[in-house]
Amino acid sequence: MDIPKAIELLENEWNVVDLTGFFGHLKVDVFDDEGLQRVKDILNEVELPESGEVNKRFVELTWFIPTFLHWQRPAWVQDGKDTKKLDEAIDFFEMRLTTILGLP
Repeated sequence: MDIPKAIELLENEWNVVDLTGFFGHLKVDVFDDEGLQRVKDILNEVELPESGEVNKRFVELTWFIPTFLHWQRPAWVQDGKDTKKLDEAIDFFEMRLTTILGLP
């Protein structure tokens, strides 16, 4: 998948105004398994250009994913929710984004 298509799809998942998409649902404490799979598929299929340059908007839409998921965790614990799915998602995104974006 090329970067412009990945950006379009990720923007849909980040719709926190209408509370749609995986991250929009998560913002209101709904873990959307299908949404998680959509985001995983996007990141698993994305192909960076051979130049190695990364689109700024793509970085904006991806680097914050693990942090956003970490921020949800305390509320889940406080509400007595099982954090297993959330923790697995955090692990996946941290590893996948490290592969895509690299380390400093």
